[in-house]
Amino acid sequence: MPKVTPLPTGTHDPHPDQALYHQDEHAWIAAQVAALTNGRLNRLDRTNLIDYLTEMTIRDRRELRSRLVVLLLHLLQCQFQPGRLTRGWVTTILEQQSEIRSLLDSIPSLGRQADTLAASAYPDAIRRAARETGLPAARFPATSPWTVDAARAFDPPEPASRSSRHQ
Repeated sequence: MPKVTPLPTGTHDPHPDQALYHQDEHAWIAAQVAALTNGRLNRLDRTNLIDYLTEMTIRDRRELRSRLVVLLLHLLQCQFQPGRLTRGWVTTILEQQSEIRSLLDSIPSLGRQADTLAASAYPDAIRRAARETGLPAARFPATSPWTVDAARAFDPPEPASRSSRHQ
């Protein structure tokens, strides 16, 4: 653990690990874990710990929402332009489904928020789908035709081979 330089005499340091928080996040986390493990609650850097944990939950929700935007975008493309389905679209759908499943499995409480996050992600998916397909945004359903569970379970068809597309 890096050495924390003491403050000049007469200066109050609210917590000795605050400097470590800004210098080396992983070392700071290890110090917080050690304090919790050893029951030394007076050693916790409460201010930064609260901020860090709050930011973690925000980051996890943001990641899930971002992945839902991409998944819903590609599901819209499949539904509205099935003839343009590519292996890339299918791969993206499968990747997003897998990553969403992993997030929800590792953070079960996110599952309770997933449909709400999907509803907030859907307008962004429509906007991107309109740009990518060239279709007007009004052509897409106003609300998502998929729940998160349905979007995760969607099994994309195999794209038509190049030769059959050109015939």
